Amino acid sequence: MTIEPSQGEAVRWRVVPGVELLGPATGSGLVQETFLVRRPDGQVIQISELLDLVLTKAATEPVSPVLARDVSQAYGRELDVAGLTLLIDQKLRPLGLLEDAAGSGPKGDPAPTARPLLALRLKGTLLPARAVNSLAAVLRPLYFPPVVILALAALIGLDVLLFVSSSIVGALEQIWVSPTLLLGLFVMMVVGAGIHELGHATACKYGGAEPGVIGVGVYLVFPAFFTNVTDSYRLGRAGRLRTDLGGLYFNVWCVLLAGLGYLLTGNGILLLFVITTQIMMIQQLPPTIRLDGYFVLTDLAGVPDLFSRVGPVMRGLIPGRPLDPRVLELRPSARRLVRVWVLTVIPALVLLFAWLLWNLPLIVGGAVGAVVLHSQALSAAWAQGRPAEVVLSLLSIVLLALPVAGIAVLIPRLALDGVKAVQNMRKARRSTAPPATSTPRMAGAHLRPKPARHTEVAGPVRHVSARRLPLPAGLLRLRTSKLSSIDLLDLKGGE
Repeated sequence: MTIEPSQGEAVRWRVVPGVELLGPATGSGLVQETFLVRRPDGQVIQISELLDLVLTKAATEPVSPVLARDVSQAYGRELDVAGLTLLIDQKLRPLGLLEDAAGSGPKGDPAPTARPLLALRLKGTLLPARAVNSLAAVLRPLYFPPVVILALAALIGLDVLLFVSSSIVGALEQIWVSPTLLLGLFVMMVVGAGIHELGHATACKYGGAEPGVIGVGVYLVFPAFFTNVTDSYRLGRAGRLRTDLGGLYFNVWCVLLAGLGYLLTGNGILLLFVITTQIMMIQQLPPTIRLDGYFVLTDLAGVPDLFSRVGPVMRGLIPGRPLDPRVLELRPSARRLVRVWVLTVIPALVLLFAWLLWNLPLIVGGAVGAVVLHSQALSAAWAQGRPAEVVLSLLSIVLLALPVAGIAVLIPRLALDGVKAVQNMRKARRSTAPPATSTPRMAGAHLRPKPARHTEVAGPVRHVSARRLPLPAGLLRLRTSKLSSIDLLDLKGGE
């Protein structure tokens, strides 16, 4: 039916209770300035300046004509009531950001949430947000610059000293003599992984954001800890990078304490912990999957979810095909970085999963055989009353079974994600198709241009002069999705 201005004249709008406007996104790799909004469920959404203005002006619960007038004055172009109604009905209400103040009207589908590719699954909470914030507040002084410099210098000195004076063979001989010491090494690695997550939370707190829960889940096929530091999106680029690297920094402290213990006691388990932890720290850095290195790259590029750009970048490589809007909206430097990432990481991941499928029978068969052997060792240790070996055998069985179970969940999930990706591409292609002859039924939804003027856009450090360009009438009617761009940001740090 035709959208008439009179339809919105009596409507009073309000921001959904609990929605928080986080301000402009700093260090963004997008050409246009964007703003961040957080819903009560914790979902962070990146929206255009126009949508942010609508939410800001709706704080006083105005009726539609007043809201349209206030937005027009702030934006520099006149938005009529029908155009405002279109924005609200198609963008803000479905996202759960704006609602009818009277509470009337039909309830739509639940507000969408980000479902990124290769994300953490089957998550559970270990430490609630309140406990995490309390611990982070106590540990925050560890991020004072002099302390950081001292810790990194001490790490270099420790590695040099251990390389000259320690014996890895001697440490391994202790394991060979007493295999149950592996249980102690396993416990130390688990504790180190938890401290790694606390490092992310503390860095987030130090920057001025609020960390969420610390939990555990299944990533790809392995169990993994995670920290919800989604609130770090509100920080500047330096604060986000500090949060990304905070886990590795706290691992540095684990290495220093274990190295000092080894120098004092000569316990080989501590030396193996030092070596193993630093190897795992290096494994966190490649930006192939959603580990620390991936989030570092996203913050350097200013592009929150690189995996969402894979399809647009690949389509742009087809000869004779124009660049996708999702590519054009990136700054040139960010565009080049994302392209390099797509062309290197995606083929590697495809080869990895192809290898996994090809060798799946061997992997499953080997895991089953190992489980049988450890089950026999478990029975023998139980019969002989060796509790440490019983626990070690149980852990071995669990760690062997989990990847197999994870593969059984991962492969169908990837297939389902692939089907959804194809469906989304088809929907996007239909939504960007040229308007049919019936499109003028939305003729009332448009912005009327005003003379160009200068305005001051408040940034986190300084004020930047920005010029308003005249917007042709009818652009909202024809290209609403581009004018009101939206990105659902994934939970950051769920590694």
